[in-house]
Amino acid sequence: MNKDTKFFTPMILLVLLVHNALVGCSSLRTDSSNARLMATAQVPVPTGYLLSTQPKMQALQHWDNLAAKVAEHGSKALGHFFPQGGVAVFVPQAGHTPFAKALRESLLTHLVAYGVPTAPSPEGAIILEVNVNFLAHARTLTKTAEGVRMSLEPGFRQLKDDQGAYRPLPLVAEESGQFSAQTPDGEIQVNSSFTYQGSYLYRDSSIFYVESAQWPHYVEQPPPGAVQLKKFSLVNK
Repeated sequence: MNKDTKFFTPMILLVLLVHNALVGCSSLRTDSSNARLMATAQVPVPTGYLLSTQPKMQALQHWDNLAAKVAEHGSKALGHFFPQGGVAVFVPQAGHTPFAKALRESLLTHLVAYGVPTAPSPEGAIILEVNVNFLAHARTLTKTAEGVRMSLEPGFRQLKDDQGAYRPLPLVAEESGQFSAQTPDGEIQVNSSFTYQGSYLYRDSSIFYVESAQWPHYVEQPPPGAVQLKKFSLVNK
Protein backbone atom coordinates (compact mmCIF):
# COMPACT_ATOMS: atom_id res chain seq x y z
CA MET A 1 0.00 0.00 0.00
CA ASN A 2 1.54 3.31 -1.07
CA LYS A 3 1.47 6.57 0.84
CA ASP A 4 -1.44 7.97 -1.18
CA THR A 5 -3.54 4.89 -0.48
CA LYS A 6 -2.75 5.05 3.23
CA PHE A 7 -3.82 8.70 3.28
CA PHE A 8 -7.04 8.35 1.32
CA THR A 9 -8.34 5.12 2.93
CA PRO A 10 -9.32 6.71 6.28
CA MET A 11 -10.67 9.74 4.43
CA ILE A 12 -12.89 7.52 2.28
CA LEU A 13 -14.13 5.65 5.35
CA LEU A 14 -14.90 8.93 7.10
CA VAL A 15 -16.84 10.21 4.09
CA LEU A 16 -18.82 6.97 3.90
CA LEU A 17 -19.66 7.10 7.59
CA VAL A 18 -20.86 10.70 7.34
CA HIS A 19 -22.81 9.91 4.17
CA ASN A 20 -24.51 6.90 5.74
CA ALA A 21 -25.38 8.89 8.84
CA LEU A 22 -26.91 11.69 6.80
CA VAL A 23 -28.81 9.31 4.55
CA GLY A 24 -30.04 7.36 7.56
CA CYS A 25 -31.40 10.51 9.19
CA SER A 26 -32.82 12.22 6.13
CA SER A 27 -34.46 9.22 4.44
CA LEU A 28 -36.06 7.67 7.53
CA ARG A 29 -39.82 7.86 7.13
CA THR A 30 -42.34 7.99 9.96
CA ASP A 31 -44.57 5.18 8.72
CA SER A 32 -45.25 1.56 9.67
CA SER A 33 -42.15 0.33 7.82
CA ASN A 34 -39.96 2.10 10.40
CA ALA A 35 -42.04 1.50 13.51
CA ARG A 36 -39.27 -0.72 14.88
CA LEU A 37 -36.65 2.04 14.55
CA MET A 38 -38.42 5.31 15.28
CA ALA A 39 -40.58 6.72 18.04
CA THR A 40 -43.15 9.37 17.12
CA ALA A 41 -44.80 12.10 19.16
CA GLN A 42 -48.04 14.06 18.88
CA VAL A 43 -46.30 17.44 19.17
CA PRO A 44 -42.67 18.64 18.99
CA VAL A 45 -40.81 18.83 22.29
CA PRO A 46 -39.98 22.48 23.12
CA THR A 47 -36.27 23.29 22.97
CA GLY A 48 -34.25 26.41 23.59
CA TYR A 49 -32.11 28.67 21.44
CA LEU A 50 -28.45 29.57 21.60
CA LEU A 51 -27.96 32.01 24.47
CA SER A 52 -28.18 35.52 23.04
CA THR A 53 -29.08 39.07 24.04
CA GLN A 54 -31.71 41.60 23.01
CA PRO A 55 -31.54 45.35 23.76
CA LYS A 56 -34.06 46.97 26.07
CA MET A 57 -35.48 50.43 25.43
CA GLN A 58 -35.75 52.51 28.58
CA ALA A 59 -34.20 55.88 27.74
CA LEU A 60 -34.62 58.65 25.18
CA GLN A 61 -31.06 57.99 24.03
CA HIS A 62 -32.10 54.48 22.98
CA TRP A 63 -34.69 55.99 20.62
CA ASP A 64 -32.06 58.34 19.26
CA ASN A 65 -29.66 55.43 18.69
CA LEU A 66 -32.29 53.68 16.57
CA ALA A 67 -32.87 56.84 14.54
CA ALA A 68 -29.11 57.19 13.99
CA LYS A 69 -28.88 53.61 12.68
CA VAL A 70 -31.82 54.03 10.32
CA ALA A 71 -30.50 57.35 9.02
CA GLU A 72 -27.00 55.96 8.47
CA HIS A 73 -28.06 52.83 6.60
CA GLY A 74 -30.83 54.66 4.77
CA SER A 75 -28.42 57.34 3.52
CA LYS A 76 -26.14 54.61 2.15
CA ALA A 77 -29.07 53.07 0.29
CA LEU A 78 -29.99 56.44 -1.19
CA GLY A 79 -26.40 56.91 -2.33
CA HIS A 80 -26.68 53.58 -4.16
CA PHE A 81 -30.00 54.29 -5.88
CA PHE A 82 -29.44 58.01 -6.44
CA PRO A 83 -25.67 58.56 -6.76
CA GLN A 84 -26.28 62.00 -8.28
CA GLY A 85 -28.63 63.03 -5.47
CA GLY A 86 -31.52 65.31 -6.30
CA VAL A 87 -34.18 63.46 -4.28
CA ALA A 88 -35.27 64.53 -0.80
CA VAL A 89 -36.76 62.46 2.03
CA PHE A 90 -40.15 63.18 3.58
CA VAL A 91 -40.64 61.96 7.15
CA PRO A 92 -44.36 61.92 8.03
CA GLN A 93 -45.59 61.95 11.60
CA ALA A 94 -46.00 58.29 12.57
CA GLY A 95 -48.47 58.98 15.37
CA HIS A 96 -48.92 61.04 18.50
CA THR A 97 -47.16 58.82 21.03
CA PRO A 98 -44.02 60.09 22.78
CA PHE A 99 -41.97 57.52 20.85
CA ALA A 100 -43.38 58.51 17.46
CA LYS A 101 -42.79 62.22 18.06
CA ALA A 102 -39.26 61.85 19.44
CA LEU A 103 -38.19 59.33 16.81
CA ARG A 104 -39.30 61.61 13.97
CA GLU A 105 -37.30 64.52 15.36
CA SER A 106 -34.22 62.33 15.76
CA LEU A 107 -34.62 60.94 12.24
CA LEU A 108 -34.70 64.44 10.78
CA THR A 109 -31.63 65.44 12.79
CA HIS A 110 -29.56 62.44 11.73
CA LEU A 111 -30.66 62.58 8.09
CA VAL A 112 -29.46 66.17 7.88
CA ALA A 113 -26.21 65.15 9.61
CA TYR A 114 -25.61 62.57 6.85
CA GLY A 115 -26.25 65.15 4.16
CA VAL A 116 -29.68 63.85 3.16
CA PRO A 117 -32.07 66.65 2.12
CA THR A 118 -35.50 66.53 3.75
CA ALA A 119 -38.77 67.54 2.11
CA PRO A 120 -41.73 69.39 3.67
CA SER A 121 -44.25 67.35 1.62
CA PRO A 122 -44.42 63.87 0.09
CA GLU A 123 -44.77 64.99 -3.55
CA GLY A 124 -41.85 63.60 -5.55
CA ALA A 125 -39.96 62.66 -2.39
CA ILE A 126 -38.74 59.44 -0.82
CA ILE A 127 -41.04 58.50 2.07
CA LEU A 128 -39.58 57.33 5.38
CA GLU A 129 -42.38 55.45 7.10
CA VAL A 130 -42.22 54.01 10.62
CA ASN A 131 -44.67 51.65 12.32
CA VAL A 132 -44.54 49.91 15.67
CA ASN A 133 -45.83 46.49 16.71
CA PHE A 134 -46.24 45.94 20.45
CA LEU A 135 -46.45 42.53 22.08
CA ALA A 136 -47.15 41.78 25.75
CA HIS A 137 -46.10 38.33 26.98
CA ALA A 138 -47.54 36.08 29.64
CA ARG A 139 -44.35 34.06 29.92
CA THR A 140 -44.25 30.53 31.32
CA LEU A 141 -40.50 30.03 31.69
CA THR A 142 -39.22 26.85 33.30
CA LYS A 143 -36.96 27.96 36.14
CA THR A 144 -34.61 26.09 38.43
CA ALA A 145 -32.68 27.15 41.51
CA GLU A 146 -29.37 26.32 39.81
CA GLY A 147 -30.11 28.54 36.81
CA VAL A 148 -29.56 25.68 34.34
CA ARG A 149 -31.71 22.74 33.32
CA MET A 150 -31.12 19.91 30.89
CA SER A 151 -33.07 19.99 27.64
CA LEU A 152 -33.18 17.95 24.44
CA GLU A 153 -30.71 18.99 21.78
CA PRO A 154 -32.51 21.11 19.12
CA GLY A 155 -33.27 19.12 15.98
CA PHE A 156 -33.05 15.76 17.77
CA ARG A 157 -35.22 12.82 16.65
CA GLN A 158 -35.83 9.86 18.95
CA LEU A 159 -34.71 6.58 17.35
CA LYS A 160 -34.53 2.95 18.41
CA ASP A 161 -31.71 0.47 17.96
CA ASP A 162 -32.02 -2.87 16.17
CA GLN A 163 -33.38 -4.48 19.33
CA GLY A 164 -36.16 -1.88 19.58
CA ALA A 165 -34.67 -0.06 22.56
CA TYR A 166 -34.60 3.73 22.65
CA ARG A 167 -31.23 5.29 21.95
CA PRO A 168 -29.75 7.63 24.59
CA LEU A 169 -31.15 11.15 24.56
CA PRO A 170 -28.68 13.91 23.60
CA LEU A 171 -29.06 16.58 26.28
CA VAL A 172 -27.76 20.14 26.41
CA ALA A 173 -27.68 22.66 29.26
CA GLU A 174 -30.34 25.35 28.94
CA GLU A 175 -30.20 28.60 30.91
CA SER A 176 -33.15 28.88 33.24
CA GLY A 177 -33.86 31.37 35.96
CA GLN A 178 -30.50 33.07 36.40
CA PHE A 179 -30.95 35.47 33.47
CA SER A 180 -34.61 35.01 32.54
CA ALA A 181 -36.00 36.08 35.92
CA GLN A 182 -35.75 39.77 34.99
CA THR A 183 -36.89 39.40 31.38
CA PRO A 184 -39.33 42.24 30.51
CA ASP A 185 -42.86 41.18 29.66
CA GLY A 186 -43.19 43.48 26.64
CA GLU A 187 -41.50 43.76 23.24
CA ILE A 188 -41.74 46.13 20.30
CA GLN A 189 -40.81 45.73 16.66
CA VAL A 190 -39.99 49.05 14.98
CA ASN A 191 -40.19 48.88 11.17
CA SER A 192 -38.61 51.72 9.18
CA SER A 193 -38.94 51.89 5.39
CA PHE A 194 -37.56 54.19 2.70
CA THR A 195 -39.97 53.93 -0.26
CA TYR A 196 -40.02 55.68 -3.62
CA GLN A 197 -42.79 55.32 -6.19
CA GLY A 198 -44.01 52.13 -4.56
CA SER A 199 -40.60 50.45 -4.25
CA TYR A 200 -38.56 49.76 -1.12
CA LEU A 201 -35.11 51.35 -1.14
CA TYR A 202 -34.22 50.38 2.43
CA ARG A 203 -35.99 48.65 5.30
CA ASP A 204 -35.08 47.95 8.91
CA SER A 205 -36.95 45.86 11.49
CA SER A 206 -35.50 46.22 14.99
CA ILE A 207 -36.78 44.39 18.07
CA PHE A 208 -36.46 45.62 21.66
CA TYR A 209 -37.61 44.68 25.11
CA VAL A 210 -39.84 47.22 26.88
CA GLU A 211 -41.76 47.15 30.12
CA SER A 212 -45.49 46.68 29.57
CA ALA A 213 -46.07 49.65 31.89
CA GLN A 214 -44.52 51.81 29.15
CA TRP A 215 -47.14 50.73 26.61
CA PRO A 216 -48.51 54.31 26.24
CA HIS A 217 -45.08 55.43 24.99
CA TYR A 218 -45.48 53.28 21.88
CA VAL A 219 -49.19 52.58 21.30
CA GLU A 220 -51.85 55.20 20.55
CA GLN A 221 -54.25 55.63 23.47
CA PRO A 222 -57.83 56.98 23.34
CA PRO A 223 -58.03 60.62 24.44
CA PRO A 224 -59.03 61.29 28.06
CA GLY A 225 -62.79 61.23 28.51
CA ALA A 226 -63.37 59.39 25.26
CA VAL A 227 -66.54 57.33 25.22
CA GLN A 228 -66.26 53.78 23.95
CA LEU A 229 -69.21 53.09 21.66
CA LYS A 230 -70.92 49.72 21.65
CA LYS A 231 -72.88 48.28 18.75
CA PHE A 232 -76.10 46.33 19.23
CA SER A 233 -78.06 44.35 16.67
CA LEU A 234 -81.86 44.23 16.66
CA VAL A 235 -83.33 40.93 15.64
CA ASN A 236 -87.01 40.48 14.82
CA LYS A 237 -88.47 37.23 16.09
